[in-house]
Amino acid sequence: MQTPPHLRPLNFHQASLCLLLILGLTGLTTAAEHSTTSTMTYSRATPFECSGTQIKLDNHSTVRCYDWDRDGDLDLIAGDGLGKIWLFKNIGTSNHPRLAMREALTAGQKSQWGNRYTGIAFAQMVGSDLPDLVVGHSKQLVTIHRNIGTTRQPAFEEQGSTIEVQAGCDGRFDVADWDKDGKLDLITGSFDGTVQWHRNTSSQSELRFAQGAPFCDIRIAYNSHPRLLDFDGDNQLDMLLGLNWGSVTLYRHAPSPSSRDLASGQQLKWSDGKNLNIRDLNGDDTTPELADWDGDGVRDLISGGKNGQIFWMKGIGFPTRITRLRTLLAQHEKDLGKTLQASDQLREEIFGCLTAIQADLRSGLVSATAREELFSSLAPLATQYPQYFWRQHFDVEQAPHLPILAAQYWVVLLESLPDSAANRKRVAAALGFESGYRTLLVELGVIFIDNNTATKDHLDAMIRLMRQMPTSTWDVETITVAGWLGPAIKTNKIQSRSGINIFDLPLGRPENSFASDSPRPGVTDVYLICLAHELAHNMLDTVGRKKRPDLYERKFLGLAQAAGPHVVYRSPASKGIDMDATKANFLRLGAWDGRKETWREAWIGYFAGKQEFDRAYSRGNIQFFLDSPQEAFATLANQYYADSGLMLEFCKKRWDSGNRTNINQFLLIAEYLSEGEDQGKFFQLTPGGQLSVESVVFRRDANARIQQVESANLTARFSYETNGLVTSFELDTRASQK
Repeated sequence: MQTPPHLRPLNFHQASLCLLLILGLTGLTTAAEHSTTSTMTYSRATPFECSGTQIKLDNHSTVRCYDWDRDGDLDLIAGDGLGKIWLFKNIGTSNHPRLAMREALTAGQKSQWGNRYTGIAFAQMVGSDLPDLVVGHSKQLVTIHRNIGTTRQPAFEEQGSTIEVQAGCDGRFDVADWDKDGKLDLITGSFDGTVQWHRNTSSQSELRFAQGAPFCDIRIAYNSHPRLLDFDGDNQLDMLLGLNWGSVTLYRHAPSPSSRDLASGQQLKWSDGKNLNIRDLNGDDTTPELADWDGDGVRDLISGGKNGQIFWMKGIGFPTRITRLRTLLAQHEKDLGKTLQASDQLREEIFGCLTAIQADLRSGLVSATAREELFSSLAPLATQYPQYFWRQHFDVEQAPHLPILAAQYWVVLLESLPDSAANRKRVAAALGFESGYRTLLVELGVIFIDNNTATKDHLDAMIRLMRQMPTSTWDVETITVAGWLGPAIKTNKIQSRSGINIFDLPLGRPENSFASDSPRPGVTDVYLICLAHELAHNMLDTVGRKKRPDLYERKFLGLAQAAGPHVVYRSPASKGIDMDATKANFLRLGAWDGRKETWREAWIGYFAGKQEFDRAYSRGNIQFFLDSPQEAFATLANQYYADSGLMLEFCKKRWDSGNRTNINQFLLIAEYLSEGEDQGKFFQLTPGGQLSVESVVFRRDANARIQQVESANLTARFSYETNGLVTSFELDTRASQK
């Protein structure tokens, strides 16, 4: 970080800054801004105009909204692609904004900052309580100009303090107190997508920022534009990230208030529930701003882009969605099934109402009080329109979209209330869930979406199996059977917090889940083992990634071991394969000729037809799992639930023949399902859904790893390397398995 060239005594605020300062509406907010809410869904984009002419700046546009002159409405400030900043004053009202012709925004006599993309922010960085002008410019510079004007007439010193940030920043930045020390930091994006945090280390007399550090390890190509703000009203900073491809992603703050981390991203949506994208309008390089532009209490999305235009996307709050949904249902009380098939517009709108509400719920934008009101508003629709929303079998030939619409409604109703058995009972009663469907929902928290096609035996077998899976090891809200839902499932996907899909198969169809070198066949039920496999997808790689990061890492260590020494993994191994190092090894071995176009063929050929790679993983050639690591844990469920004891014997047989990687795979799933306890379960699942469950004992070493497994018929003992991979394996069997 370069030292600021122009230093002066500064009166920094050491006390905590107010939340709205952090939002970037620093010192310029109106009272209306204090009561605004956010939403995940927006109406189609409308271009901004001034004096009847569409705004188009030179070469590029970034945008911020502030009450510049403190007259009670928001004004528009934009940076162009040639180093200039423009002010568009609102000469209308807060509810009916109207923009005047642009005027140049200057710092003293300075009216241009370089000749490239330009970003802006107002924040109290130095001096008085007035917000200062912060300008990102000239590839990798940010300059701060002190405000020497007044509340209603801001003016800025010409000589600013300049900070060097990451290369390729080009005005992609925001200011926020990320570490909660009372000083505003810089968060910068870049052309290559890297987001960095420059901590404010200023003293009473000197403005300083630390060198850039990775910001929550976020790097998504290209042209990442960060906007830090409290999106969901929990007094924690979240981030909107605009990208090259016209989309905007929300990263909410991690659940722990003390954490400086962000959860996985969710894309903002259009009103029909599809992912928002303005690339066709702005020509790439989305530069998001969030502000209640029309004063209706719901924040809107505003963005510029590569072509210099600026667009407004009106935020749509969930109360509006409920009103519209009721109107549409009343208009189509008797013909909704046919009309959904005939009218794309109606289908998109009615599904959009539900998916928009679900998106707001998922994003924590609905308060506890509002959730109860939401449930009270939506639940009566099931009895008012039972032909559409009551649990039943729909004729997918006559009304193909109704089973999907009903399911989406069920999801929204379930998510409207905090999760508890009592609330799940309320939902089940409101929707007419009975027998196995009710048990799955109330006891296990799962909405089974099958168009009421599954048999009683299907449901009973599912419940038996799922009851034996510790509920804390998986988190699935919906299970769909796409084959029983008809072709409309391809048109409208069911949005839920988490879900899996299984095959439309009869109960009783057999499958041998073990390879030909197994001590004996392990024949199981295809329908149920598919269920186990899909639920396992939600285990280690989803729930376990946070609950058991040690096991998540061990999965990749096991993959690296099974791949052999010439496939190089990064450190830690969970970061994936180091392809450059791996290609260098293949080139040295003569396994690849060095040409880009032949790499894929060389990669596949290296593993194909070689027994050590066919048997390095318990269920197939290791190359498949290197390409699809998300399948590496899920596939273990196919054997562990089919016959856990056989799986252990199978691993021992391979161990004795020189394939010493499989036992690590057995222990990975046994360790995860045991949740670190000394008691565990062995399963045997046979065609037709009969499930035998045996209690087993796990004895652990000083590092809490499974050192011994004892069942009625066998005892296995292990020792480990420091990284958790097995170095010795003994197995004693006491009786033959049938």
